[in-house]
Amino acid sequence: MMLRWLLLVMMLWPLAGQATTVAAAADLRATLPALATAHEAATGQRITMVFGSSGKLAQQAMNGAPFDLLLLADSTTAQRVVKAVPGARARPYALARLALVVRPGVGLRDLADLRTALASGRVRHLAIANPAHAPYGIAAEGVLASLGAGSAARSKLVLGDNVAQALAFVTSGAADAGLVALPLAKLAGGKLIVVPVPPTLHAPLVQNLVLMPRADALARDFAARLTGPQGRAALAAAGFGLP
Repeated sequence: MMLRWLLLVMMLWPLAGQATTVAAAADLRATLPALATAHEAATGQRITMVFGSSGKLAQQAMNGAPFDLLLLADSTTAQRVVKAVPGARARPYALARLALVVRPGVGLRDLADLRTALASGRVRHLAIANPAHAPYGIAAEGVLASLGAGSAARSKLVLGDNVAQALAFVTSGAADAGLVALPLAKLAGGKLIVVPVPPTLHAPLVQNLVLMPRADALARDFAARLTGPQGRAALAAAGFGLP
């Protein structure tokens, strides 16, 4: 783990004075690049993006990784950073939304049938993000508990390092179904059955951004774009809720 972190720092350090470095939760893979490109075109500023699970990105930030801005999938992880790093400031930017994704041919088309599909063996493997460090994994466990499917799913879970990897397990055929981020699931809609999950089935995931003490005016400008009209419109169109 320490070696991986040191390699990350070595890759990013040469860019520290030249670009705003944004560490973002994996659910933003489909949304953030376009926002960053628009911001670069408008300001001439260069933005470097690093994607991963919120827990791991937060730990790297607390260990000194040269991030200017964190875009995390929950408020709890954001507050851990704020408490550990003097001068870091957090605020909400989006509400996470989940979806059930299913490979065609599995015979599962709604959430109500998930428990039965797991118990009967129609779903042999269910992919979720690892709840040890990914907020979407914790939310997925909440969904399973709300559906009464926690016990049926326990031996069938396939854990992705982050929510994007969990989706990749389903698209590749390594899992029959998954509980993943709705914005990512929408991109796979032509290949997979996508069923949005009502947010009442899990504890709210209030996604928070964290401006690190090293953030300059350029980083603050990008955070303002994300939370302003352009950012909110892009997030809503992708499938996120808005705080």
